[in-house]
Amino acid sequence: MGKKVLLGGLVGSVIVFLVSAAWHMAPGLGEIGVKAMPAEDSVLAGLRASLHEPGLYFFPVPNMSAGRTKEQMKVDEAAYLEKYRQGPSGILVYQPGGEGLNFGKLLAYEFLFGFVASFLIAWILALTAAATTYGTRVLLVLLIPLFGAVIYDLPAWNWYGYPMSYTIAHSASWLVSWGAAGLAMARIVAIDKRP
Repeated sequence: MGKKVLLGGLVGSVIVFLVSAAWHMAPGLGEIGVKAMPAEDSVLAGLRASLHEPGLYFFPVPNMSAGRTKEQMKVDEAAYLEKYRQGPSGILVYQPGGEGLNFGKLLAYEFLFGFVASFLIAWILALTAAATTYGTRVLLVLLIPLFGAVIYDLPAWNWYGYPMSYTIAHSASWLVSWGAAGLAMARIVAIDKRP
């Protein structure tokens, strides 16, 4: 069974990698919900002048310093809520720059992540193979990315304001790529019932 799990994981990772690449390279499909920033040069100049450390930045940010009294906390909360109401609000994943884009390295990591995920799914399929049919195993593979979309994509839409069009498209890309992988993986990781 170990060889089937390894083969299922490898085949699944190749399929997920290729289908995801096709999805993201399809004209317009990979950019659903993503917009170009107006006045990008001005915004980037401001970021370069203000931010010098890479990180995940939220704005506005409430005062979270220690040692505040309850009264100070109430004042700070009211100030934060007003700042939030006035806008803008958002999150920024920021790299200050200074190094080139290593696309090959990013692709290699993406394949590695897909392989690890495919191996884990193949393992789950192996554990359930004796008690399930091919169709049930395919459905099981589809339910896993659906679970991921519900616990990752929907909270990002809810809390951080990701566009609904992006949320739907990103979730759909998971279902399409893992659905295609599931068709192969469910066949590979199966119990041989011949005598």
